[in-house]
Amino acid sequence: MVLKTIRRVLSVCFLVSILAAKGLSRIHGSEYARKTVKNEYGDTYDCIDFYKQPAFDHPLLKNHSFHPQMRPTFQPQTIRNNDISWERNATATDIPLLKDGGCPQGTVPVRRMNKSGGISKAKISNTTNEVISASGTMFAISQTNTNMWKFYNGVGAIMSVYNPRALASQYSSAEIILKGGTDSIIAGWTVNPQKYRDTKTRFFAYAAAGDMHCFNSDCGFVQVRTDLPLDFVLKPVSKRRGKIYVNKFFIYRDPTRGVWWLQVGMKMPPITLGFWPQHIFKGLQEPATYAACGGEVSTPASLPPPEMGTGYMPQFGVDDASFCREFVVVDDKSTIVTADNTEAYANNDAYVVFDQYHRPSHYVLFGGPTPGSQDK
Repeated sequence: MVLKTIRRVLSVCFLVSILAAKGLSRIHGSEYARKTVKNEYGDTYDCIDFYKQPAFDHPLLKNHSFHPQMRPTFQPQTIRNNDISWERNATATDIPLLKDGGCPQGTVPVRRMNKSGGISKAKISNTTNEVISASGTMFAISQTNTNMWKFYNGVGAIMSVYNPRALASQYSSAEIILKGGTDSIIAGWTVNPQKYRDTKTRFFAYAAAGDMHCFNSDCGFVQVRTDLPLDFVLKPVSKRRGKIYVNKFFIYRDPTRGVWWLQVGMKMPPITLGFWPQHIFKGLQEPATYAACGGEVSTPASLPPPEMGTGYMPQFGVDDASFCREFVVVDDKSTIVTADNTEAYANNDAYVVFDQYHRPSHYVLFGGPTPGSQDK
């Protein structure tokens, strides 16, 4: 018995010595980090080997040929009017790159989460308006009308950034959406206490691919950026009737590889965080059939509705409500064009959306809840 114990200890020591020689340290689960980075908000990021990132746990990515140097082969024509001065005191939010240069080349930052902060799934169903919907989920969005001859290779918008009130079992988001069949890709900002264990405003991505419906990289999103994680905190945030902070979110399909790239930032070129491979999808292996921009919230029936954006109605313009400006799509020629043939859609009376289309720009105002809807 003593001999077996000694052998076990020696084996563990031998393994640890090998890892130390390679500059690796044991972290949660079965992964290894070359470096650990902490930010000012208390988040811990492990620098995981590119090939060991969560995306490659997807069963359809076992025999992939992706590599850390992958970047877009094509950037759609930029939005013609990128001036945000039309909003009073509008300023771009910070993009908080990880300190000390972020992760080493060949690795990507993955936020350390406990079990309750891992994959988060949601029921997704079709409606007559092709809106992603689930029990307790409410939308106030501008969406493209159904057109069997219309296809979208991307979607983007400049969105005001707020910090709405959301309780522990709620969330509140502002987002862009692409959908094809039952597949969808969503990106933007969110306050989601259940997912992130805080009430900060964070950048997020979400995908529904077949039977998998998950946040960030858990559904096959491949990270390529070494110094910017998917769930970074957006600061500063806007104040109602005060200074407005904005950022731009963009998703588009690479015409060469067919992958869906995710980008963020007001500067050109924007920051490319990574991509969703086309073969994890069915409905999004080809261009999307639906695009949208606006707000989404979710709550149990027992709680009052959470705030969307500012928490106020959009009747009085950008000083009172959250907005998407430069709501654009990428057409079948891979050119960025202003989204047209759209309609305002809200699936609950607690929230309101105004779809304002004035050439050459398209902006969407949304917010709530309506007075009285919080009374229980």
